[in-house]
Amino acid sequence: MKFYQFLCHFVKLNSRKTALDEPLYKLSAGRSMVEMLGVLAIIGVLSVGAIAGYSKAMFKYKLNKHAESMNTLINNAIQLGPQLNRSFQQQAIGTIIFKQLNLIPEGMHYDEATNRIYDIFNNRISTSYYFEAVFKHVEYNIYINMNRVNNKISPYSAQICRNIVTAAKENAANINSIQMRQKNEDGYGTTALYGDSICTNPNNCLRNASLTDIDTLCNSCEAEVSCDFYIFLPIK
Repeated sequence: MKFYQFLCHFVKLNSRKTALDEPLYKLSAGRSMVEMLGVLAIIGVLSVGAIAGYSKAMFKYKLNKHAESMNTLINNAIQLGPQLNRSFQQQAIGTIIFKQLNLIPEGMHYDEATNRIYDIFNNRISTSYYFEAVFKHVEYNIYINMNRVNNKISPYSAQICRNIVTAAKENAANINSIQMRQKNEDGYGTTALYGDSICTNPNNCLRNASLTDIDTLCNSCEAEVSCDFYIFLPIK
């Protein structure tokens, strides 16, 4: 019995000594190149997904901010209308009024070099007086010139269009009309929706425009088509 215990003790000591005497590189399991490449691939996929998610979230934020600021701009223009007179006939002067009266919404900025307002998507906004030939009255208009890069407008122009038309619809009782003017290789085309005070055809009434109608209208604003907007406000 004692001999058996001695033998077990000897084997244990010998095994420990052998393990301690082994070179470190033999004891370390390490990672293979394939495993390391696999880890890097996973990190890469996660990074791409995170960047895509961030970009989508930022665009959604900008769209929401654009919708809010566009609605505020139209409301401010409606409030400003009764205070205007025909002495302000230059387009630049009309835009400066927004700057001087602190009526430029958060999310938009005024550029002194061009005397224009720019929204969060860098679309150019200007204002001017306009004599409407059909109804023969003076209007104050907001002109939104869609930003162009390499002669093409933003690939998100349809979503931006929806914001503009929706903001106009929410103020249909206080505006005369909104006109979307398109330009492509075939020339110009204009689509108009009219406010409550001058609308005579229910199909062209801004207040009656459904989400489907707005989508159909705005889906025609593609990167190959130039889409600009005029929002006409009455001078009371």
